[in-house]
Amino acid sequence: MKYNNDILRRLHRELYDVLGEVVRVCEAAGIPYFIQGGTAIGAHFFEDIVPWDDDIDLGMTRENYERFLREAPALLGEDYQLQEFATEPDTPFYYIKIRKRGTRFVESEWVGMPISEGIYVDIFPYDVIPDDERLRIAQRRKVGFLVNCFMAKSVWLWRWFGRANNGVVFPKSWLSCAAIKLYASLHTKEQIYNRLKREMTRYNATDGVYYNIVRMPKDMISCEAIAHLEPRRLGELTVMAPADLETYLRSHYGDIQKWLPEEKRLNHAPEVLHFGESVTTAESESISVVIPLYNKELEVERALRSVLSQSLMPGEIIVVDDGSTDGSRAVVERVMAENPTSNIRLLVQKNGGVSAARNRGIAEAKGRYVALLDADDWWLTGYIAEVCRMMEYYPDAEAYSTAFDIVSGDKRVRAAVPECEGVINPAEEALRSRYPIIPSTATLLRSAVMECGGFPEGMRIGEDQWLWVRMMQRGCRFVFSPMSLVRYSREASNRSAAIYRAEQSQHSLEGLYSSEQDEQLNEYIARIALGKAITQSVRGGTEDARRAAEKFSYTHLSRRQLYRLRMLNTLPVALRPLVDRLYSTLAWVVRRRGL
Repeated sequence: MKYNNDILRRLHRELYDVLGEVVRVCEAAGIPYFIQGGTAIGAHFFEDIVPWDDDIDLGMTRENYERFLREAPALLGEDYQLQEFATEPDTPFYYIKIRKRGTRFVESEWVGMPISEGIYVDIFPYDVIPDDERLRIAQRRKVGFLVNCFMAKSVWLWRWFGRANNGVVFPKSWLSCAAIKLYASLHTKEQIYNRLKREMTRYNATDGVYYNIVRMPKDMISCEAIAHLEPRRLGELTVMAPADLETYLRSHYGDIQKWLPEEKRLNHAPEVLHFGESVTTAESESISVVIPLYNKELEVERALRSVLSQSLMPGEIIVVDDGSTDGSRAVVERVMAENPTSNIRLLVQKNGGVSAARNRGIAEAKGRYVALLDADDWWLTGYIAEVCRMMEYYPDAEAYSTAFDIVSGDKRVRAAVPECEGVINPAEEALRSRYPIIPSTATLLRSAVMECGGFPEGMRIGEDQWLWVRMMQRGCRFVFSPMSLVRYSREASNRSAAIYRAEQSQHSLEGLYSSEQDEQLNEYIARIALGKAITQSVRGGTEDARRAAEKFSYTHLSRRQLYRLRMLNTLPVALRPLVDRLYSTLAWVVRRRGL
């Protein structure tokens, strides 16, 4: 994950705050500790947290770790809490986290778990490991298995055939997954924890040469280095480090470097990050959020609260009630009353469609940029911060967007999007079946939208892509981030693509075609129009679909969609939905299996 600079500076401040409290407690109780991992790299090279890092790692020998576990809860200030299985049985972590109350830092795999979520410092127990390499490997395998079983009592981290959900765990074979499932089902979490602890401490009474976090093959520190800790500078703090720190780092990381290539700058990429208070910057205040609303009583609060929980807050939030007839407006008014300082504005108008609602919000916006969010969808807490980061990196762009996941019930699928960050051509990407921008992922330069005439009012399907084409025709630049920070709901009520009514608009996709413009853009227009016409045909719009098949028969890259449209249009209207579902299912199976 790449952080916005303002967010990263604030996160580092919070990390130092937690670290300072841990150091204070250790000094008060006389408990030795040492920096390790990426934190040790930061102290060695930067005398600071590694510039792209987002956590702090400490180590303690098992004896000192147990003392800290016993004594720290009574010594920690009221703004901090100790999280470990002994103090919080729901945690999936077998080691200690010291968390700051009132803040949130939650990786995707832990979202929704009933545990403390504050920004944290990790403290790992170090145990003596055997000198015999065969015994080390055997111990490490047992510990790794038990750690996976321990986590499996809280959350399952593997998908089909053991593919990992995230970077926290390694992929597993189906046999390993079955063994983990079986063992976890036959033992309580406490039994697994106690067995894990016994296995990790098995050799502590021996005269081994090294300490380790047991399950990590290379994270070895000599007993001599831990016996003679030395002070190191880390920011404004003085912390303790293993003696001969560079030797430890080279044994762990090999050829360590101060500056890594961007693709190797790893961190935890939280899905939820919040500092417990509203944080703004000049860039974030230049963004106005526009939410069109029509009969979304069940969804709009989720969308609004996803904006209110941003780690960087926008300048304003504009909700345009487009003539709702349910309780949508009351929900917005309640959220406004609960958040009187959040600068939410509610505009009410007669029903004119989603384009009219967006245009009203854009016209009323005070910000230089407008971030669009449909009331069905929601953002993760880092969306605005990521847009601001892209503004820093690519200041001359007119449109910024991120990757998104498609949510249906309890299932979530990553949408087909470009793989790399940077300036993209939406037409080229779409023709490769990759979709870098949809309304809820888009933050647009307000003046560029206004110069294009806004969204095409009266158009019911494809109105967003109409605007993307108009912006491309005017030479606008689009920037994309592969970070998935938006959730698009397939099950939301009142999706325009789920309802067919004949359009009454002065705008059309046909009007975007020009023989003088780039052929790729014309192919993109055909792709949009044929996809729209298929939806129209399935919903009964036979004549509109027929006209589209004629107008866009010029396509060379979307012939399959053209044939599909013509086939559907020959069927009785009642059969079209069933046939189209069968076609879509077959196409999905073929693509997934690579046939």
